Amino acid sequence: MEKIKLPKELYEKLELDETNQIEVTEISNDSFKIRSIRQTKAEGAAKWFLVPTFVASILFIVALVTLGINHVIPLSGNKSIATGIIVISNAIGMLSFIISYLLRRKELYHQMTSKVYWRTFLTVIISVFLIVTLALSAFFWFINQIFHGVAFDLTTAVVIYSIFTGIINYILLFVVDVFEISMLVNMLIMVSIGGVISSMASNGNQYWWQRNFSILGTSNSNASFQFNLTLILSAALMIGLFDYLFVAIRNKFGQHWRHIILQLLLSLAAGSIGMVGLIPNNGQGLAHIAHDVFAQLIVLFMGLAILGIRWFLPHVEKTIYYISYAIVGFLALSYYLWHFVHYFTLTAFEILSFSLSFAWIMLLINTLLQMVWNIKKVYQVELIDEKNEKNYKRMSVVFLIILEKCFEKESKKTKKLRKRSITCNSFWLVV
Repeated sequence: MEKIKLPKELYEKLELDETNQIEVTEISNDSFKIRSIRQTKAEGAAKWFLVPTFVASILFIVALVTLGINHVIPLSGNKSIATGIIVISNAIGMLSFIISYLLRRKELYHQMTSKVYWRTFLTVIISVFLIVTLALSAFFWFINQIFHGVAFDLTTAVVIYSIFTGIINYILLFVVDVFEISMLVNMLIMVSIGGVISSMASNGNQYWWQRNFSILGTSNSNASFQFNLTLILSAALMIGLFDYLFVAIRNKFGQHWRHIILQLLLSLAAGSIGMVGLIPNNGQGLAHIAHDVFAQLIVLFMGLAILGIRWFLPHVEKTIYYISYAIVGFLALSYYLWHFVHYFTLTAFEILSFSLSFAWIMLLINTLLQMVWNIKKVYQVELIDEKNEKNYKRMSVVFLIILEKCFEKESKKTKKLRKRSITCNSFWLVV
């Protein structure tokens, strides 16, 4: 096996010893990623996905027997293969995901502190569950449009069910194997964008856009629970991400009031988003007032964070300042075109505001991640060949042997001189 030499600070940061190995992953032609290998990684999915697949298949067969289905079973519907996969396979897959995620927690502590791990634990689990459920629902809805009314005999149905279940369990266990904190960003994007788009598509009213954006979360929509849950989970993911990022920034740069205030504003904005989902705008009354208040608080907290970005983060690239001020300008223009000119509808203004604000949040998260991880340091290159290294070690050993012989000769001469000196001194004392 080839060897590699690392600077001492990298050696200590990776927590290596003589028994460890490092993995170098090629990202592009001129860039690589180095990480320490503490255990066989990415093998969990290949080894263990068959166990939950077998358990889920047994439960599916038990469910068929209990429901009295002994002839054919449709691909989609209430008592179908799709329902079995979304309910049983999804539940078993999430259980295996939770167990694997817990078993890997000590390795994840190197990416995030134990406190951040447990703070984001529930958010990660619920987000993964929501993403998998939405993906399965959308997939089988699409399959039903192509193969409408198709049904299978029990043996074929169990085989199809087992194949899909195996794929789900393998993907979930593989996600645990390769999980990194940056995946929370991807989860936030998938939950937010996917949940909103699916709510638009399945709300049951094709003319919902003629009223406002909030109608997707009211009782007038068939997908109100899904839309509101999307807002709540997006808020939880944002709070978890900001908590992780600012804890890492404080550990690296020390505690500063600018960062504390920015985290507070972003967390309050995320909390207000969650409250908008928690309190639907159903009619008039206290719920309607509270919904509007929290919606306005989102604008307030986000506006303060965007306008004060130069003060909050004075040492980042200036591009984020220009983009932030451009977003504020677009928001002000869109508000003018909606409220005064009546060129935009309320729905158009809300969707545009949501898109611009979400884009700014992604930009900010990327900037904070660069502050935490993309710290660059230049090292002098030294080429070391394994053959030359062996020769160097042999030369070092020979050199040490020669030095040892020289010291031995020197010590013999010293002893002789010491004896002569003692003899002469004794002679003069006698005289």
